Amino acid sequence: MAESDDLRIAIGGLGAIGQPVAKWLDQGQPGLRLAAVASSSVKKAEMLTRDFAQPPKAVPLDELQNHADVVVEALPPSLFADLARPAIEAGKTLIVVSMTQLLQNRDLVERARETGARIIGATGALAGLDAVRAAAKGPEGRVVMRTRKPPASLANAPFVKAAGLDLGALTEARCLYAGSVTEAAQKFPANVNVAVALSLAGWGPEKTEYEVWADPALDRNTHTVLVDTGAVRLEIKVENIPSAENPATGQLTPLSVMATLERLVAPLTMGT
Repeated sequence: MAESDDLRIAIGGLGAIGQPVAKWLDQGQPGLRLAAVASSSVKKAEMLTRDFAQPPKAVPLDELQNHADVVVEALPPSLFADLARPAIEAGKTLIVVSMTQLLQNRDLVERARETGARIIGATGALAGLDAVRAAAKGPEGRVVMRTRKPPASLANAPFVKAAGLDLGALTEARCLYAGSVTEAAQKFPANVNVAVALSLAGWGPEKTEYEVWADPALDRNTHTVLVDTGAVRLEIKVENIPSAENPATGQLTPLSVMATLERLVAPLTMGT
């Protein structure tokens, strides 16, 4: 594929997720080219990519779609709409990491249908979504997900702060939440992206049961899923090592974005 035919990639956010993806693209990936980046300021985006072999354009967040075919969202939840809405209006492919914010902005799905845009969830912290999507085509069943994280991974969640919980003082596991994914997304907007992805792949956020635990005995973010239908019983367990830069993010998440981008141009892919 000639360089002119490469998919132009823009990345919003250069933290624990966006920066590894940007560096990976800068190394040279067939059919993909890093065209633009955005951070908290244009100056910061320039600084974070100045040592790249081919430094991309550093632009304001709401201008990324003007320089790319594919826009990658790797942002704090509060900035999601600033990137996502312009990308959808421009008819671009949007790769989403902040799945909780997609749940809060479900109108973007219908708008994408109207503009010709496409939304893809990069869900590297959870395995088996291809099987969940398939199971959801059959008889309705029960789906339960339990997330256990080291207390530091949950310390900045709005629910934890509002309740004044000192998770650092925990000596044993504590269930912080049990209920639907819909409510969990509001209480833990940066921590339950995998649960939102599971619910959207399956039977929806209201029908997906979810628990959040803080467990001082853990050093990994652990997710267990049980799907039980008339067609299949699935048990999935994933243990993700938290990022050193942001404990709320697993190290597998940026790798998931890389795999998602690669899939867009690969001549052969596995999974539904």
